[in-house]
Amino acid sequence: MKQYIELCIVCEGEEQADIATAFLADYPFESFDTEPTNEGVTLKAYILAEVWEEHRAEALSSIADYGTLLSESIIEDENWNAQWENDGFKRVEIEGVMVIRAPHHEPAEEGIIDIVVAPQMSFGSGHHQTTRMMCRLIHALQPKGRILDVGCGTGVLSIAAVRCGAEHADAIDIDIWSVESAKESAHLNGIEERLKVIHGTVELIEGESYDMVVANINRNIILADISRYVAALNAGGSLLLSGFLGEDIEDITAAATALGLKHEQTLAEDEWRAMHFVK
Repeated sequence: MKQYIELCIVCEGEEQADIATAFLADYPFESFDTEPTNEGVTLKAYILAEVWEEHRAEALSSIADYGTLLSESIIEDENWNAQWENDGFKRVEIEGVMVIRAPHHEPAEEGIIDIVVAPQMSFGSGHHQTTRMMCRLIHALQPKGRILDVGCGTGVLSIAAVRCGAEHADAIDIDIWSVESAKESAHLNGIEERLKVIHGTVELIEGESYDMVVANINRNIILADISRYVAALNAGGSLLLSGFLGEDIEDITAAATALGLKHEQTLAEDEWRAMHFVK
């Protein structure tokens, strides 16, 4: 059975917790969760115990300015879906057009896009600002054809794209928890035949072509892999990027522009940003 390290970090507020999360996302953490408290916001971060020592000193140094480490403990692998349900996982409503919910919630009202996710130990419950912004962009663009979802987490963006009109989505992630979550989410939404989940890195899609590429990861991975995203994107296709802060916009824009992309729009929610480029 796998063992994870759970970091419990106390931050003064949501902004500090978000920034701390952005820094920790540069390391192989597999999940984050936040909870408001009387002291501010408690951030919990999870990483495999077997890789923790390699990154421990740098990771803790990265968050020193934004939070205080309350505890560092070992936890066992468990049924994360059950924990999310027991912890009161709430459904997310996105501007009256889309609902992201767990299986135990009531379905969305008629006329509202209804997305069911299986969170497990992965990103994509819909509660994070970046997920909501990406869903807003997908809904506004009403994608067609083939979609690539890089760093898919629960597969929520792939499902949103299919629900908005895409014929097929390839969802890829290096994290096995995410792969299993995305497969379960595809089943829960009845779109197994239109959503292919791939375990591995973006190199595996070399030679494929897509009408839209979405990547909600972090700035370092985006900057390292953006040339692969563009190579896989059909002419006239859209690249949607998020998972980074406002201070990262200049670097992201420069990289995209150098590859011949045109910036269409930027969404902002708190410190987080989402950007739309066209090839």
